[in-house]
Order: sequence, then structure tokens, then C-alpha cells
Amino acid sequence: MIDRTVTYRLIGAGIMVLSAAIVLPLILDGERPAELDVQVQVTTPPAFPVVEIAPVQSVDSLPIEKSVGEDKAASDIRLIPVPQSAKDVSEISKAESTVSAKSDAKPEPKPVAKEPAEKTTPAPVAERWTLQIATFKSKDNSVRLVDKLKGANYDAYSLTTNSLYKVYVGPEFKRETSEKMRDEIKKKFSLNGIVVKYSVN
Repeated sequence: MIDRTVTYRLIGAGIMVLSAAIVLPLILDGERPAELDVQVQVTTPPAFPVVEIAPVQSVDSLPIEKSVGEDKAASDIRLIPVPQSAKDVSEISKAESTVSAKSDAKPEPKPVAKEPAEKTTPAPVAERWTLQIATFKSKDNSVRLVDKLKGANYDAYSLTTNSLYKVYVGPEFKRETSEKMRDEIKKKFSLNGIVVKYSVN
């Protein structure tokens, strides 16, 4: 006698097979999409002229064509007169040779000794001060703060050092001006800044 659990499993498996046989054709045989009902019309190809290629012939079988000059008699041939050298050309060449001889006789100018250029020291750049407002790991935070400070008419910018994004305001020639801006920004935005020397990098 078959165990009850086995019979239940067989009944369940039969139900699953029947439901799959009913449901799967409905899913797989869905409606045909409208994109596939496009009719394609192919135009007739253009008529190209048929080119006939002659078969290869040997050189001996080709007809020999006489050139135009072969029919003429030897008396009909005229020689082209050779132009004689003009006297003016010889006079010009003589004049050029005398001029070149005179130019060779001139002494070459001595090169002027250049004085060594004095080493100019660059003018020292005046110290400038900038106000460091904040340091972020995220670039988005630094960009947001720069936009916020620029909206309040501050010359804000951001620099990246060691994968950190630092936000500055400035630079200014006087340290007092940067300190004054630090106090204003602390009141407006509640941000404590540090006055540091400005460097390009």
C-alpha cells in the first residue's frame, strides 16, 4: 500500500503539470506586436548596361596600324633651326663675374663681442592671505559650500590635496582683511575659518 504523503505528492505533481499545460500556451502564444506587421516593399533594381569583354588575342593576330609619319617622304622632313647664342648674354655674364670679384675682395665685418647678460632676480611677490573655511572628503560638499559662499558675494574656491577638498575665500593682500571676513562668515554661516598664507598650489 502506498503511503499517504507519496499520494499527496503525486496528486500535487499532477495538478502542477495540468496547470502548466493550460497556462504556458496562453503566455507563450501572446498577441503579435504591431511592430512586426510592417510590410516591406523592395523596389526593382536599376538597369545597368551590359559590358561585353572581348576575348584575349595574341599580338600576332592584331592588325598593324601605320603611324602618320611613315607615309611622308624623306624630302618632306624639315629640321628645326638651332637658336644662336645672343651677345647680350655674354656681356651680362662678364659683368656679373666682375661684380662677384669685387664683392669677394671686401673684408668680412668682425663679429661684435656680446657682453654677458646680467642676471636679473625676479621681484619678490607680496605675501597674500587666504581664509580656509572647511575640509571635506566629498567633492559634492565642497562644491555646495563654494556655491553658497559665492552666492553671498565671497571669492570662494576649492583645492584638492591628498584626496581632500579644501574650501578657501580670498586671497587678500592684508591679513586683517582675511580676519575680518572670517568673523563675518562665522556670524552668517556659523563656520570657523583659519587665516593661512596663500599659495598657488
